[in-house]
Amino acid sequence: MRRTRTLMASLFASGLLAAPLIGTGTASAAPPETDLVLAVYQEGRGVETTRLTCDPAAGEHTAAQAACGEIEAADGNFAELDGTGPQICTFDYNPVTAAAFGSWRGEPVQYVEEFPNRCVMEQETGAVFSF
Repeated sequence: MRRTRTLMASLFASGLLAAPLIGTGTASAAPPETDLVLAVYQEGRGVETTRLTCDPAAGEHTAAQAACGEIEAADGNFAELDGTGPQICTFDYNPVTAAAFGSWRGEPVQYVEEFPNRCVMEQETGAVFSF
């Protein structure tokens, strides 16, 4: 739990989680209704982050279309992501924390969950945190 708090404090301090809340500077352009900062933390690998917007799918996420589709299928509830389905994961305990902050179709998103290892995270969250 302490590691999760440290991760979130680090992300806020670096401004990564505040990025979706900052305007683009153009008064005529409406901000996207879905604008998310996704982060994955694993000891020894540090924090990986990406930005994802949907409707249309865009941002730095390497599989933006798939990630947006999976979030849409879960109706924006990150705890209900379908994931990749059954796959063989080892029982190695190398915890990884996934976090999502921003907005989904205008509704605030604040999701943080720890998984026993990266394989389990990908199995449970699919393409969303695979970037």
